[in-house]
Amino acid sequence: MEEALFRQLFLVIYVIFFGVRIRYRVESARKDTEQPRKLSNAGKLQAIAILCYFASILLYLLDVPSVSWSRLGLPFWIRWFGVSLAIVATILVAWTHLALGRQYSAELVIQKDHILVTTGPYARIRHPMYTALNMFSISMAIITSNLLVLFFAVLVAFIFPWIVREEELMLIETFGEEYREYMRRTGRFFPRIRPSSDANE
Repeated sequence: MEEALFRQLFLVIYVIFFGVRIRYRVESARKDTEQPRKLSNAGKLQAIAILCYFASILLYLLDVPSVSWSRLGLPFWIRWFGVSLAIVATILVAWTHLALGRQYSAELVIQKDHILVTTGPYARIRHPMYTALNMFSISMAIITSNLLVLFFAVLVAFIFPWIVREEELMLIETFGEEYREYMRRTGRFFPRIRPSSDANE
């Protein structure tokens, strides 16, 4: 009975989350942008990891007997914590999209007349979207209590720092010292406790 409830919660939360994402992705696709940069090795590896993550979710939802060994049997309170965390991540994604507005792009690309967004969650964190996405995928994996889903969610999160480094180099090329100063006063994925003198942190 409880397992059926968690599956229903999983689907409902995912529908809401993707409803938010799809809306802004459609708007982004209509904009004029520069040519997206060529996908790096880290980007290719992440794309493969994301595909494996969604494949593991499909196996979980179909309850395929051959992968029954991947069931972790996490305590219900931990899975309910995953539900709470997923809701927080969904709210953070929506807030981040609102802060970005027309600056959002699904590709690694600079928009025409691009400006540096430093308001909303960007006032304290340089990449709140990635924070929210990782938080969401891992929390949803906790809800499934499934080893395969959790493994690929963690793998996707593990690759993000390399993706972020490429993005930050692009932003430094575009905004120069303005972005370096922004890096010194903000954290990469979480708020910085105190300003840093090293723009690479």
